[in-house]
Amino acid sequence: MSSILRGGRLRATRRDVVEFISSVEDDKRIAHATVIVNEAHVLALAKAKAISRKDAHCLLRALRRLERRLPLRKGAEDIHVLIEEYVTKQVGREVGGQLHLGKSRNDQVVTAIRMVLREEILQVSDELLHLERQLLSLARRHVRSVFPGYTHIQPAQPISFAHYLIAICDAFLRDNERLLETYRRVNRSPMGAGALAGSSFNINRRLEARLLGFDGLVENTLDAVGSRDFALEALSVLSITALDVSRLAQDLIFYSSEDVGLLIIPDEFTSTSSMMPQKKNPDPLELMRAKCARIAVNYAAGVTIAHSLPSGYNLDFQEITPLLWDSLDTLKPSLKLLAGLVPGVKPDSAIASRGDLQYTTATEIANILVRKEDIPFRTAHRAVGYAIRNAMKSGKTLTDLTSGEWELVIGRRLRRNTIVSIINTLDLATHIGYYRTKGSPNPRQVTAMIQSRTERIQSMLKGTERARATLKQTLTYS
Repeated sequence: MSSILRGGRLRATRRDVVEFISSVEDDKRIAHATVIVNEAHVLALAKAKAISRKDAHCLLRALRRLERRLPLRKGAEDIHVLIEEYVTKQVGREVGGQLHLGKSRNDQVVTAIRMVLREEILQVSDELLHLERQLLSLARRHVRSVFPGYTHIQPAQPISFAHYLIAICDAFLRDNERLLETYRRVNRSPMGAGALAGSSFNINRRLEARLLGFDGLVENTLDAVGSRDFALEALSVLSITALDVSRLAQDLIFYSSEDVGLLIIPDEFTSTSSMMPQKKNPDPLELMRAKCARIAVNYAAGVTIAHSLPSGYNLDFQEITPLLWDSLDTLKPSLKLLAGLVPGVKPDSAIASRGDLQYTTATEIANILVRKEDIPFRTAHRAVGYAIRNAMKSGKTLTDLTSGEWELVIGRRLRRNTIVSIINTLDLATHIGYYRTKGSPNPRQVTAMIQSRTERIQSMLKGTERARATLKQTLTYS
């Protein structure tokens, strides 16, 4: 135990116990923020006339030196006592002993975590915005590029590659929205809450919040130090984002496999086998899937740690924070790698002419029979399915079926323009233009979606820039 905590209620704590509870290694992440928190608190103490201006000046001068270089000692209990030890050594016990007046490690640590986390959230948002822009840039080039839409890992209906990319982009946009909503709740100051009940010194908590760049307070002092829902919310959003990252990674792995042959991913994002020279393995994407699983596990672990904890501060909280940093450090490189990979992805040029993908036009053929022949949809559905079964059995594509064969399976003579419409819809490139629903793969709808997403990204970018500019005006960067 630090010398500044010894000699009161407790004489000493065993060294192995101190090492067991020590958080000093994990505290490296919040070290600079913790120094800044101390500076803001000293200013608030001076403003409240709890300490003299002279003492405040001495304390601030010592803390400023710590900003540049913070000595970390292995085996120390935590960063908070290290800072107090250093300052006390610099200014003496009489003045240094005032540093912790009116505050606790409880409010200090959660304030520093929030300060670092808000910065990290903005960084993740930047990475997401960059990836979203890359997805939309690629989509602009493939508005009319045919691509099969899948359900149950089976080709389902024709879409465009752009339509697929927008779907992925939309998921990341929602992740970004959740992230920035979380930022607003993270950016509330617990400082001044003390151990749980504040202080009898009239410390201006709103002043501390402004100095530290927070938008407001976590007002109730017990809630301020005794909750980690902000960290769990961040872990939750990161795990949802990781889910979307892993899904894109899996799509790219699946679509680019030799036997599926829908996409080509750049060589520089693959590796080969040490034994089999023909292999083009998507190793980075496979590892990405696994890393994303770890992010989900971190969230589950955090929720489990917080489960059934009593009100107030508990040292169990100390185990949640490293999970947060690990999730952030795992997700950011994955987003960066995807943003580098996406521009080089190409759909196979032969997709539109692949006979096996003609079967994905089946729904529209049934729709044509409903519109032009006044056949109930379920009857049309059954007839088209039967036609496909016969074609597959005889090794034909739908293009190979004659008008007589269509009439045979449907059980009636068809109008000439019905046959023409069926033939036209078998052209996959033409097919995507038949969709009418808002948000569909119709090129006009896709172009409009690209434009609206571009505007949303610009709006988000301005929001993060404003948040970052606000932080730069605070004591944190002074």
